[in-house]
Amino acid sequence: MNINVKPKRYLGIGGMMIPIPEMIAKSGLLKGVSGAKAKAALLSKEERKIHHFIVVKMAGAQTPLTSEHISNELEIPIARIEKALDKLEMLKTFLYRSDGKDINWAYPLSLVDTGHRITVSSGEMFFAA
Repeated sequence: MNINVKPKRYLGIGGMMIPIPEMIAKSGLLKGVSGAKAKAALLSKEERKIHHFIVVKMAGAQTPLTSEHISNELEIPIARIEKALDKLEMLKTFLYRSDGKDINWAYPLSLVDTGHRITVSSGEMFFAA
């Protein structure tokens, strides 16, 4: 038996789930993608390298990453690391420092329990940002 089920998207409002028409959902998705591309285009190669390094290291980290650790590992002066971290955080897509200093959230991972878990093919589990 072949059952063709179309996925539906819902918006949660005040404990209710309201269906979103597919045309509106696609429009929202396209805006999100174009916004992410626009923000990514603002990053230099070095800033991308720093963000990538943070995400990879966060996968195995138990504590927030420090700018000193990133500077030592990548052999980039601390001033450039801190400037890049400020920019990545300012863009509100790439990372967050809850104490204003150490990184505990870097898209797509979080060291804080967000209630959303990611399980990768190796079986490792992470919190989703």
